[in-house]
Amino acid sequence: MREVTLRPRAERDLRQIGPGPERTRIVAGLRELGADAANLDVKALAGAAPWLRLRIDNYRVLYRAAGESAYVVERIVHRRDLDRAVDRLPSSG
Repeated sequence: MREVTLRPRAERDLRQIGPGPERTRIVAGLRELGADAANLDVKALAGAAPWLRLRIDNYRVLYRAAGESAYVVERIVHRRDLDRAVDRLPSSG
């Protein structure tokens, strides 16, 4: 079990999604990420190491590992905004 920490920008992204089924699915996906579920759609972001992308319907969770026991979520964006969000990720991780 890993701890999933949301950075302030990710918290703001989640609040902007608002209540509803999309937000419920995202929160469930974050819980599964923390539990290291095997059936998640996770890929490395090309050219943006060490960042990873978790796909949840039309949303993408951009995160990285923070040691052996934690993940840090930087952004939660709609798929149409993914390229712009990746360009603005901290390069050092």
